[in-house]
Amino acid sequence: MTAKPIILVAIGGNGICPSEPGAEMSFTAQLIHTKRTLWNLISLFDQFQVVITHGNGPQAGLVYEQMIPGTPFGVVTLVTTSQISSAITRAYEELIIENNLQGLPPMEPVLSWVKVDPHDPGFSSPSKPVGQQLSGEEVAELLRHHPEYLFTDYGKGKRRLIASPQPREILNLTDIREVIEDGKVPVALGGGGIPVFLDNYGRKEITNGILDKDLSSALLAGNLAAEDFLILTNEQGVFTGYGTPSQRFHPQIKSSQVQSWLTEGEFPPGSMGPKVEAALKFLAASPNGRVIVGHVEERAEKLLAGSAGSIITAD
Repeated sequence: MTAKPIILVAIGGNGICPSEPGAEMSFTAQLIHTKRTLWNLISLFDQFQVVITHGNGPQAGLVYEQMIPGTPFGVVTLVTTSQISSAITRAYEELIIENNLQGLPPMEPVLSWVKVDPHDPGFSSPSKPVGQQLSGEEVAELLRHHPEYLFTDYGKGKRRLIASPQPREILNLTDIREVIEDGKVPVALGGGGIPVFLDNYGRKEITNGILDKDLSSALLAGNLAAEDFLILTNEQGVFTGYGTPSQRFHPQIKSSQVQSWLTEGEFPPGSMGPKVEAALKFLAASPNGRVIVGHVEERAEKLLAGSAGSIITAD
């Protein structure tokens, strides 16, 4: 295992491609956007053993609409994770060449399979927003053809809700460890990983759901004994009273306080809720670790130093 401390960096799908209405979704556009995200992280690759995970929310909704009706949403993750991990790897290589950076480790994508429970309540209560933000007219048109679709308010529009079970086990954890031992940066758990059931023979069956990448990342960070778990999002950090006159930003928080706020319903299930839940799961497994929640456009060194973002630690 590497002698460097491990930091797991969970990049939201918006760090690869924005979800705003009309945002360009081409591979070239995603590459440019990803380079900006990785440039803010570049100082980490020399200092830490970095593990990258990423979401696929904006991409998944678009890809699904282009697939055969009834395709399990886990297949969408299988398709999009290949595209997104390729964009991340290519963006990283271009940054190294363009800025004449020496001695940084290579990246290697790892296709990741995650076991879920077929009886998970997440299958009956969809909670994961996917796709770009849609206008009221676009939602009405989709509902005309697909009355079973569910939507939630998000930003300036609405996004579709998909079933999101809890990740139970990363089935190819050994593959990720081997990439680290080879001195490379694994790009793993794309879209939270491909959710699968295991039958009585141990065979994988891809499910009709999409995993939350932060919850899956918390599981991986705990398994790898990471010192830091960095969650990049579209917010400056953790707020209570969000969007109200009593809104308050919290730069330093203990896990018991986060748990109290979560229980009180401070954090919406489709946005900050899974992030703080992931933070609590990681700290329960790694009580000496830190969780940093910060904006995807912020410099990593500021987030780790506590001069930006929110740092959550165990009591």
